[in-house]
Amino acid sequence: MTGAEVHKALVAAGVTQLYHANTVTTACTFLSLAGLASRGYVERKGLAQTKQYTDADDKVYGIWQDVFTDGVDVHARGGRKNGANQYGPISFRLPVGCLLRLPVATDVMVMKKNPANWKTSDKAGDRYFLTPADLQSFYSFGTFAQHVVFRVPEGILPFPTDSVEVLLDDPQRKLQSGANAFLDAQTRLNAAAKTRGLTVSYLAPTCPWDCVCRANYLKSNKIDDLF
Repeated sequence: MTGAEVHKALVAAGVTQLYHANTVTTACTFLSLAGLASRGYVERKGLAQTKQYTDADDKVYGIWQDVFTDGVDVHARGGRKNGANQYGPISFRLPVGCLLRLPVATDVMVMKKNPANWKTSDKAGDRYFLTPADLQSFYSFGTFAQHVVFRVPEGILPFPTDSVEVLLDDPQRKLQSGANAFLDAQTRLNAAAKTRGLTVSYLAPTCPWDCVCRANYLKSNKIDDLF
């Protein structure tokens, strides 16, 4: 579908922003590229990114070159159960209007279910909304699995402005090096953004009143992998 077709359906469903969550390491790479990049692009260029458990399947299913976003802040909606976003502590936030200003020949797809739950026997209609009418009728705001996916010819979805909005978790703990995880992340992100003349606008994550993210961060043994 075109960006305009998807934009119309998402706005009608109440979507105002698109989100992409990742680790600080991968986020720094995105800032150095001035846009969200597919995992295939980052791998091809030999740049830094954190491994994800879905990497092997993404290659098999032909989505290794795609850029994933969500129409909902997963941390805000799932924090009371899962705590921090499982993909990483930083979420880029893009206005839904970016769908109207895409690189030439960009295809936009909206998934019906997370690729982690795909089967080899699936048909295209089992995985994606295939028409604008189908999307408008059955897209459900807040459903995590309904990812908005960009297939950009160059592999990079450019940030819409020079000021990049990010939500950055504060785990209130130190890295193995002894550095404060939150402050160290900001330093690295700012340095990466500076290489492309970008600035980072930090937003506090929206935690439900009973969010368990802080407790999960405090007991995590993978803090250095995330930050």
